[in-house]
Amino acid sequence: MSQTKKSGWTRRAALSAGGLGVLGSASCAPKIAARAQTQTDGPFGLGIASGDPLQTRVILWTAVSGGGGEVTWQIAPDEKFEIITNSGTVPVAAGELVPVKVDVDGLVAGTVYFYRFVRDGVPSETGRTKTLPTGDVRQISLAVVSCSNHPAGYFHSYAHLAQAEPVDAVLALGDYIYEYGLGGFATDDAEALGRVPEPVHECISYADYAMRYAQYHRDPDLQAAHKVAPWIMTWDDHETANDSWNGGAQNHDPATEGNWAAREAASLRAFYDWTPSREPAQGQPRSAFWRSFDFGNLARVTMLETRLSGRSEQITFEQFPVPVDADPKDKTVQAKIRAFEQDVLGQKDRRMLGDAQAAFVAETLQSSVISGQAWQILGNQCLFAELRSPDYMAGLPKWLTWLTKRKSALYYEYFQRSRLNPLLNLDAWDGYPAARERLYDKVKAASANLLVVTGDTHDFTASTLRDQAGTKVGIELGTSGVSSPGNFSGLTAPGVNFGKLTEDHNPDILLHDTVTTGYIRMQITRDQVLADYISTSSVKLPNWSAKIGYQFAISKAGIKRV
Repeated sequence: MSQTKKSGWTRRAALSAGGLGVLGSASCAPKIAARAQTQTDGPFGLGIASGDPLQTRVILWTAVSGGGGEVTWQIAPDEKFEIITNSGTVPVAAGELVPVKVDVDGLVAGTVYFYRFVRDGVPSETGRTKTLPTGDVRQISLAVVSCSNHPAGYFHSYAHLAQAEPVDAVLALGDYIYEYGLGGFATDDAEALGRVPEPVHECISYADYAMRYAQYHRDPDLQAAHKVAPWIMTWDDHETANDSWNGGAQNHDPATEGNWAAREAASLRAFYDWTPSREPAQGQPRSAFWRSFDFGNLARVTMLETRLSGRSEQITFEQFPVPVDADPKDKTVQAKIRAFEQDVLGQKDRRMLGDAQAAFVAETLQSSVISGQAWQILGNQCLFAELRSPDYMAGLPKWLTWLTKRKSALYYEYFQRSRLNPLLNLDAWDGYPAARERLYDKVKAASANLLVVTGDTHDFTASTLRDQAGTKVGIELGTSGVSSPGNFSGLTAPGVNFGKLTEDHNPDILLHDTVTTGYIRMQITRDQVLADYISTSSVKLPNWSAKIGYQFAISKAGIKRV
């Protein structure tokens, strides 16, 4: 990201500043698993995928080397395809590498199927998918993934997902790709890892985004994860550009990168071409990417779109009303900060969801409760819970703050501001408190049993959600990144736990792990959600290990650590 595009302190800016170098390094993990091996040649070298399952339908996806002609798709109840229950052909457009997608209908609800593509007698690898169930459902399993940054490191979370017990579906909460070119965020090790972005420059045109998706799809761990379960996807900002909103993005400069609407259109076209996702109904804009998925009488998963269709422009810390070195005990300083949060961030017309999506969410929550479903789950991009910075200047060793001052002006500015008890991330729902309160009102009106699953932060989190009056509204589980670095991964130091400082300062934040990569697996029954936080070893090493780093049990009574 170029300096000319920055608008004040951002999380990505601080992370891009890199670590302090002398503060220590993580130990190497035991080499207990090697990277996946997949089909890399032939017509289907970019793998296969399924997604957006319904009771009788599912999207099948692949990309074909050498366009023209047609491709056959096949579905069977067995891996050997002894009985092919559904099949058809799809025309392939001309081109060197052409994505192919088919919306298969006529399937049986709650059924595991195997699928493949065939071109000129050559079959693809075999994938596993599953339709949504109907009626009485006792248990489902879901995986939650986010923030897979190819140049930042290997996709160990995807490798583990592929090798573990199959889940019913994967909820992919955005940042499936990153738009940056070499030299941008988290690309410091790209050349050493052999993961230099393609194209080498930042993605702006359709051709750029398509090339980037193709590079990701060549990754064997991503291919393996797509083969084992259907993916229910949404985008966050990096499928377009960092900190995108309804009319632009922090990482978009119209003077040098052209019209934002053209870039957004190119990126969305690429997203739909290169993922197993069903496009909105005819007549709807491509940004209208909100929808729900019913798992019988057990749960409804509603996927939000919080970037392009309705979000107001972010307010940044450039607009913070007092200097970072202001006296936190000064009543005038305190009053200015309160006014900033209430009157600037809290403006009633600031939105995360547009009117159409807000109405959809209200209806889907209400109808889910009325139908008797036990859980109302929101697939969400940015952190819902209120999260304030602890006083790092007081909580960290003096030598660390001194070294930070010398090595990283961005981190040191952040540490200084933390003395003022600021909200941590204004790109999250904390930057849109009135919009969050309106959504909470819809949750309460429906008497929903709300579970929010969230990505974006590159941190593991677990939180109780409360409205402005302090009433419990739901629970939020936040997944870390597949490979993107955590907020303080560049500031490791002996005896320093940034996440613990956050937990101690925010009573509703039960977990804030700022350094570990991984993903979440959930076992859902009518009475409980058991969430396993899968922690993976260093994404800088090709071989990997994984473990359950944290475990939480969620019920109507609340959340507890197991």
